[in-house]
Amino acid sequence: MFRALGRHIKEAYFGITRHLAMSLSAASAVTVTLLLMSIMVLALGNVNQITMNLQDNVTIFVRIQEEVLESEIVSLKSRVEAVDGVSFVTYSDKDAELDKLIDEFGDDGYLLETYRGENNPLSRSFVVEIESGYKISTVSDAVGRINGIEEALFGGNTTEQFIESLNVVRLGGFGIVVALGLLAVFLISNTIKITIFARQDEIVIMRHVGATNGYIRTPFVLEGMVIGILGSIIPVLFTIIGYDFLFEAMGGKIITGMLTLLPVFPFTLYVSGILVVTSIFVGLFGSWISVTKNLRWKR
Repeated sequence: MFRALGRHIKEAYFGITRHLAMSLSAASAVTVTLLLMSIMVLALGNVNQITMNLQDNVTIFVRIQEEVLESEIVSLKSRVEAVDGVSFVTYSDKDAELDKLIDEFGDDGYLLETYRGENNPLSRSFVVEIESGYKISTVSDAVGRINGIEEALFGGNTTEQFIESLNVVRLGGFGIVVALGLLAVFLISNTIKITIFARQDEIVIMRHVGATNGYIRTPFVLEGMVIGILGSIIPVLFTIIGYDFLFEAMGGKIITGMLTLLPVFPFTLYVSGILVVTSIFVGLFGSWISVTKNLRWKR
């Protein structure tokens, strides 16, 4: 078995070197495809990160009616917590709301201290965090219908539409990645097909001496895997070096701290692993399809 494997590897090596131009052409095509795939995977990873950050940070601000007694707050909080999609509820009294407002005004915040106590015009509130997978507007509407709640605010439909748009981008990007993988399979398959035609005489001789289709097929499959690996070298370097440059140039975020990029490591290592595994798979699968299709013959 080891002797046969060594021979297959040797035949694959000779096949690549003898038809170097075609092999490099296929590897170049795979390189371009994997570069596009790298860009898409890097973008999808960060879109997923941004979506999760938005969903985790977007909260519903719930104003409590003035008629609700302080002794009824615990019961009201329990009813809010019972709403489907609510993960956590924090109560904030008037003084706490005033403290937040003072912090927002910075150095001039002390001017608001005159509203402390009975002069405080602010409302008591709940800050509601929602579970992932739930629509913010649906949870907000359900909380707003509870007796004792004056209104529930979450930033408007724009926030929800933005999150939904990011989810659409994720699905569309995944489809593009799959399409690029199929394109790489097609490119390698066609290259192996051309190689088979160029080596028909050699294949005929192998058949005449009793070689099985499986024995003939193996070197071609190994060639396809090597072509795939060669095609992944530049995309892997691009992934690590290019993303590191982008991350440093943007300071690790897009505009605000909420839209943060994934750290360079281990993210780029994961993406590089995906590219290498994909290159091996498409090389193996593409060559296997081509060889199986073009070596059909009757003894």
